Amino acid sequence: MLSTGPFPAGVVLHSYIGSAELVPGLAKLGSYFSFSGHLTSMKPEKAKEVLKSVPKDRILIETDAPDGLLSAKTSSLFPFPDVASVAETENQFGDSAAEATSLSKEGLNHPANIHRVLKYVATLLEMPEEELAELSFQNATRLFSYPGSKINSDG
Repeated sequence: MLSTGPFPAGVVLHSYIGSAELVPGLAKLGSYFSFSGHLTSMKPEKAKEVLKSVPKDRILIETDAPDGLLSAKTSSLFPFPDVASVAETENQFGDSAAEATSLSKEGLNHPANIHRVLKYVATLLEMPEEELAELSFQNATRLFSYPGSKINSDG
């Protein structure tokens, strides 16, 4: 990133679980740090250190569904919704789709788990969930808006 940055329009570091020491330099290049259920794979003390090192105007929340399933310790996860039978899937999409549906549903994440990610990150940041949700929304709006978009960072 050093050789191609900075990125004035921003760049997303998807499901960031890198070190806190890297954050200042990456933020200076224009990085946004997106946190998903993968964060729960880190020790809570380490995750908190990473989160606290990220400037608030660079924090994003995501699920990374169907990957990035939160660890069981965060509980109350939404299961991946039931999918069509393997036979029906093979008829519609071929063998590769059938292989995907035969994977264990227990290992798949669901977009509805965004609330669990939000709760976990807010707890580590010692911030109300509503404040973090608004912060992440504003950051995403600023990053992904463009002149003429229906939602823009100007209001």
